Amino acid sequence: LLMVQACSKNIICPNKQKDPLAKFHNGHLLEAETYIGGKVECLETGVYRSDIEYDFDLKPHAFQMLIDNIDRDLTFAIEVELGSEKSKVT
Repeated sequence: LLMVQACSKNIICPNKQKDPLAKFHNGHLLEAETYIGGKVECLETGVYRSDIEYDFDLKPHAFQMLIDNIDRDLTFAIEVELGSEKSKVT
């Protein structure tokens, strides 16, 4: 679509559009930020497939905690990370 619009306006090579980077620190969401010296630990790795039997240790109280905090989490995502008002989101 960009090339079609550029061609119609006699532009040989259009500039690539870039979305503004969203960065936060204490408000969380650091998108595509890197650091040196970090340590990541993982207890188990792999790709979980339906044809390989694997027993997941599901905790019902953890799911309930997610359900109980959904309003708080959505409000944070909308107001802090998105920078919008909750009443404007449908």
